[in-house]
Amino acid sequence: MSIQDLGALGELLAAVATLATLVYLALQIRQSNKNLEESKSAAINQSFMNINARIGGDDQTAEMFMRGREGIDNLNPVELERFRTIVSDIMNLAVYADGLEVSHQIDSLHFDPVAVVGSLYVNHPGIREVIDSLEPITPRNLVERFRQSGSSFELIRHEQKDT
Repeated sequence: MSIQDLGALGELLAAVATLATLVYLALQIRQSNKNLEESKSAAINQSFMNINARIGGDDQTAEMFMRGREGIDNLNPVELERFRTIVSDIMNLAVYADGLEVSHQIDSLHFDPVAVVGSLYVNHPGIREVIDSLEPITPRNLVERFRQSGSSFELIRHEQKDT
């Protein structure tokens, strides 16, 4: 085998090694992107759980939220501010999740935040009043999409059954 043959063999091995490295790096980037997407999804889920914990964490907040969702006239000024903050946080999560989906930074969540907030919007006048007041600062016609949402998701309703 001549020096030229060894040189050609070396170039072939270098090309194969480069190709293998590129395939490996592509797989690593793909896995990293998937991990990042799962992390964003988990963060959204955790944020919703934090809001649920805030609402259900004490009887006073839960009672205030229940009255507020039926109408903001049922709240005193301090409760109204707390209620607006909670509803704003819920809506902001839907805005954030929707933005991630629109920009293809996340392909799937465990639930559809727009449908969840849309259902709250459709079913609860107090929530609707707060969200309507935020419509001018909400991107991508999100409030209009809330209006068009069905009532497929609802907070637990305490209905008495006739026995």
